[in-house]
Amino acid sequence: MDKKKQEKIRPPTVTLMGHVDHGKTTLLDAIRKTNIVAGEHGGITQHIGAYQITFNKSPITFIDTPGHAAFEKMRSRGVDAADIVILVIAANDGVKPQTREAIKHIKKAQKPLIVALTKVDLPNLITERIKKDLQKDEVLLEEFGGDVPLVEVSASKNKGIDDLLEMVQLVWQISPETSFPHDFLEAVVVEAFLDKNRGPVVTAIVKKGTLKIGQKLTVDDETIGVKALINDRGENINEALPGDPVEILGFKKLLGVGSIVHDTNILESSIVQPPATLAEIIAKSQLASDRFKIIIKADVVGSLDAIVANLPERILIVSSGIGEINSTDISFAKVASAPILAFNVKVNPSVRSQADRERVVIKSYRVIYDLLTEIEEVTESFETAKQKQKITGQAKIVAEFDIEGKKIAGVVVTSGKLKLGDRITIGSGLNSGEEIKISSLKKYKKEVEFASQGQECGIGFTPNIDFKVGDIIESLG
Repeated sequence: MDKKKQEKIRPPTVTLMGHVDHGKTTLLDAIRKTNIVAGEHGGITQHIGAYQITFNKSPITFIDTPGHAAFEKMRSRGVDAADIVILVIAANDGVKPQTREAIKHIKKAQKPLIVALTKVDLPNLITERIKKDLQKDEVLLEEFGGDVPLVEVSASKNKGIDDLLEMVQLVWQISPETSFPHDFLEAVVVEAFLDKNRGPVVTAIVKKGTLKIGQKLTVDDETIGVKALINDRGENINEALPGDPVEILGFKKLLGVGSIVHDTNILESSIVQPPATLAEIIAKSQLASDRFKIIIKADVVGSLDAIVANLPERILIVSSGIGEINSTDISFAKVASAPILAFNVKVNPSVRSQADRERVVIKSYRVIYDLLTEIEEVTESFETAKQKQKITGQAKIVAEFDIEGKKIAGVVVTSGKLKLGDRITIGSGLNSGEEIKISSLKKYKKEVEFASQGQECGIGFTPNIDFKVGDIIESLG
């Protein structure tokens, strides 16, 4: 079958956030009840932290209110559990501290946002004030020219629920995600608990691929076989598809919220192999000379995913993999002129000695936060050093002259050289002035092509720009 014909839009996963007592749980209950068929006494038979409803013949998966900390954990490992966030605000209470904290998290995650005004059936509503307060927090509603929809609901009266679900589907239609049955499995843990009869029970939402009974799974340092799958209605199932919330039995220990569950087959595909030839390695390095290059070795796929997902965009990963650092890694690092970042992996003495001989830097870490913090600092230093490398000469303005209406600077070259036609910045520090060009350069009234360190000269600029004695000129060549 043609791949395009197999293409399927994954159901969206939605979570609710907002201030305590603003009606998140009541709203979730109302949404859940809209999906209960008459034959189901008592509705949903079991609560697993996530559930799926069908609205207008299309499924939507909801994660029970995770709280801000759990929301961060669910996106800290490189895969976001939620596709859309509903910000719940009580129409009679307004924007509160936890509302603002939720907005901060949602913006950081860059998630599509829908505002749900709850309790609209109650008196003393402050709807207009809420809209103005949201503007102050940079939540731009559609009615004010923004892209954030607002839906008024009353969960207790079951009003506006359908409107909210329709809005979820509309938002998802703007930028849906597709999935294929043959994709490698990727599922996000949203809840885990210990059952005295069943052992560790892990609730996950399938994001990619298909989860099946008997399938071998890998997460962090554990590989298990799936013993049982239970859906949100307490039914045993044989497989779970993208968008499905499911309980997984078979793990030997509890998993943290936000952990990523993979099919064991993804291990081989997740390792980025070094280019086959020296020429390819050099070409790769030259093409990316504007970014800081690194090599990453991690203990497990989950760790590697988390590191890669949170690295600064200015970083170029020239190689990554799972397991101990070996001789090949050292050789590749030398050619690529890249340090090796080692997370929870051993470096045996012979490999360490080779690294010392080849002058390859190996940095070992035990905490992902420490690695990310340090690499951010290194990146900033790299950017600064790279900028300084571009500077071919510096001079200090010691006098100013006005010749035929044009301002001329008398300077002393303090390092390198200044050349006619150079692009420069003028200011008291790096990049603090406007970029201009040297249009004229004279020594003792004679036109010259350049002036070197220790020499004095007069410089004219294009365009004619204001400056003051004491300003620093830096040439960018």
